[in-house]
Amino acid sequence: MSAVLRLATLDQRHFQLHSTVLPQLAEHLQGLDALCRTLGVTPLSQFVDLTALEFQEAAQLLKDTTPPQQDPETGLPWSIEDMAWYPISTGMTTLEALSGHLQRNRPREVSGANQRQLLEALTFCESCLRPMEAEGAQFHLAAGY
Repeated sequence: MSAVLRLATLDQRHFQLHSTVLPQLAEHLQGLDALCRTLGVTPLSQFVDLTALEFQEAAQLLKDTTPPQQDPETGLPWSIEDMAWYPISTGMTTLEALSGHLQRNRPREVSGANQRQLLEALTFCESCLRPMEAEGAQFHLAAGY
């Protein structure tokens, strides 16, 4: 079972975990990070939050079968404060640099990727984050199964 990424946003105390799964970003994260370093922007992996994976792993280690109590704000077994958050403005710099470069080039760092699907995933993130950028909202890429 491989990890997947989904976009999560936080504006004030309004939390949203988007239902769209971003398999291309998860699959090519190392190559995208290498491309980010070449472009001089924050690597995409710096925006990944591992809370869900850590929670699932802890539950397996403890062999805990009782259903976890859900946080009222997130609807998840963990709260907003348990997760890592990053300024949307920083993430947009990375997303825009990657999108722009991928539209003009076929970089070797992501040579095995379906470039159209990769661009669609980046565009989805940009379109969700752009309206929230000016409001100082935060985001992360939530890793899970």
